[in-house]
Amino acid sequence: MDLRQSPTKDSLWMRLQALKGGGGSISGASLRPAAIVSAVRMLLDLYPRRFRADADLRDRLLRAFVLTVIPGADHDSPNLVRMYHDTDYPFYPYAGYLVHDLARRSMHLFGTETFDLLDSGERTIVLEDALASDETTSRLYRGALLIAQVSYFAGVYDPDRGCPMIDFPGRNQGFTPAELSYPDSARFLGVESTKDGNPP
Repeated sequence: MDLRQSPTKDSLWMRLQALKGGGGSISGASLRPAAIVSAVRMLLDLYPRRFRADADLRDRLLRAFVLTVIPGADHDSPNLVRMYHDTDYPFYPYAGYLVHDLARRSMHLFGTETFDLLDSGERTIVLEDALASDETTSRLYRGALLIAQVSYFAGVYDPDRGCPMIDFPGRNQGFTPAELSYPDSARFLGVESTKDGNPP
């Protein structure tokens, strides 16, 4: 049974909220109650459906997130947030929750859910707040930050273009073999101790 469709989902959420409010720690567990609540909300999609269903909203907030963690990134790049929707990456199921959390923290800190309309300093404060939050949320944001940087700087979706921001020209852009490697690479190898390569 899909727990996200369970009729007891709401009562489970109420119990978790009560646990969160009680503070303390769970015996034998390294996670605090707030981290457990965050994990359950992510896994069971216990957040407003519009953050999963509204593609435009997701795109706007995710673009603002990437532009915050990679200042100077190309805002109009068609691949700027593609990695968050790519099912080949393990982050894909959590993108909706990330968008929800960005909007929620923006509302808490600045009185508006429109994270994308905050200035860069305010967006940075939102991200710092999330990174200093519970273990689950902090891990989510670190993962989102890492996947954005890897995708953008490595030119994952456009290997021919590379990443001009860091002077990475992409894969071979007409360079000769001599420009890409040493013409006589064998000269860098050590002298063999035996003719067949096996020890004497």
